[in-house]
Amino acid sequence: MHLPSSFRNCVELDQAVDSLWNKSINVNTRNVYSTGYKCFIQFCGNHITGFNSRTFNMSKVSEDLLIYFVAHCQSVLKLKYSTIKLYLAGVRFHGVNFDNVNPLCDKFGHTYQRLQNVLNGVKKSESKPLRQKLPITFKILQEIVTCLQCGFFNHDYMDLTFQTACVLAFYGFLRCNEFTCRTVFDPDSNLCVSDINFVSECEVTVNLKATKTDIFRQGIIISLFKIEGVVCPYKLLSQLMSYSNNQTGYLEILPAGRLQALYQQ
Repeated sequence: MHLPSSFRNCVELDQAVDSLWNKSINVNTRNVYSTGYKCFIQFCGNHITGFNSRTFNMSKVSEDLLIYFVAHCQSVLKLKYSTIKLYLAGVRFHGVNFDNVNPLCDKFGHTYQRLQNVLNGVKKSESKPLRQKLPITFKILQEIVTCLQCGFFNHDYMDLTFQTACVLAFYGFLRCNEFTCRTVFDPDSNLCVSDINFVSECEVTVNLKATKTDIFRQGIIISLFKIEGVVCPYKLLSQLMSYSNNQTGYLEILPAGRLQALYQQ
């Protein structure tokens, strides 16, 4: 049903509608929408032959035109995904306000899927590259252990525990969760004192009860040997074991005299 002509001539209601429409969004959003729409009109003027902004109707906007506008914003104007989304919202706002049409949807009211896919491409292209994970080399390991031996934590047992953890992880090729606890200590999966076995004067074995590659939890035995230098796994494990009188307990650190497992943090 079309609006009766009597309403069209009602200045008071026209002003009330305009006021409510203006209050639907805040000033800052309105300014961004206006900038986005002007950018879109300028884009159309530069690429559409015979384009006239005064007679242009938003119902003529196609999905292809919007896709190329997004590409223009991203590749030429160097705009971010969030800004492009706001610019498109400005185009939609203008179309709904002045032409009573949502240019971002088809005639059935469905959002243009190809346009959404292109926007997703813009978003993913802005994804931050994964931080490169550099390996702990033997030289770096020596520096870490030497630093801890100098009393990095000012706590002998804690310094020794971290030395042992670093060396054990290095020689055993361990993942972080294979020698630390996530939240609560679990003796069925976490490393215990009883999992350390000194086979001879130069060999020690470590029983990993749960690893990523051991899906049936059968356990994996890792053999470590005595070597010269500060990064000897045999020597450090021997020193660490001398602190523990509980052969069924877990490998703990003692901050402020309180027993704690070595947690991932």
